[in-house]
Amino acid sequence: MDLKASKLGAMYILFLGTAGSGKSSLTHSFGLWLENEAEADVGYVNLDPGCIYTPFKPDFDIRSFFTVEDLMRKEGLGPNGAIIRAAELMKEYSGEIALEISRIKSEFTLIDTPGQMEIFVFRDTGPIIAEFLRRIGRSLGAYIFDPTLAKTASDLSVALSLAVATQIRLGIPCISILNKSDLPEAEAILTLLNDPEKFRRKIEEEGLGASTDLAIVLADLAHKYSKHTGNVIAVSAKTRMGLDRLYDACREVFCTCGEL
Repeated sequence: MDLKASKLGAMYILFLGTAGSGKSSLTHSFGLWLENEAEADVGYVNLDPGCIYTPFKPDFDIRSFFTVEDLMRKEGLGPNGAIIRAAELMKEYSGEIALEISRIKSEFTLIDTPGQMEIFVFRDTGPIIAEFLRRIGRSLGAYIFDPTLAKTASDLSVALSLAVATQIRLGIPCISILNKSDLPEAEAILTLLNDPEKFRRKIEEEGLGASTDLAIVLADLAHKYSKHTGNVIAVSAKTRMGLDRLYDACREVFCTCGEL
């Protein structure tokens, strides 16, 4: 397969997921893979006003407007209050943010979103920015699962439901990614994802009482969701395993049969 990305045109990828899922690390690793293996021109965006360090050099950084630390100091807020205030400011600055992103003329623009996904996905900022990206180019979300947060089948059903909610909120195509798949617990998760009947049995074996049926409904919903978005892609930002499959998945979202 020809890995070169020139036929795709501009693509904007929002890396999404819970805190600690590896969004920044995967943004960096995938960007390097695109540059080296697909010979692509890659731009980087940091939309996390609370981060101290990014492993990549952003072409646009929300911290040039404000930081959580600055808000704590200037407005006398605690950490949680400053994060909420940052979400409000991101909405206020959404026009400027969109303009700065539009100035990046790369084949791929990788966008690292806030560590606390709720301030982006479940407030107005995320849908506003996603809509803007949808208008100017090919845009998709990359929802990242952390295997350490899905140690039981019911935990996994909850994690998968967040991916569904994310796509509904942002209104753009989303692909699901299992990061840290080099960890031992990832294998059990992949087994459940590939075997819906076993997934249900494992939930039943947990003995959750009245919550069992609800967890099974979430698992079934996630299975139906995967039929539209493709299977969960196992990758490792640390070892760069599976990044070729992630690249293929990004292409397939927008390519019609015969273009690959």
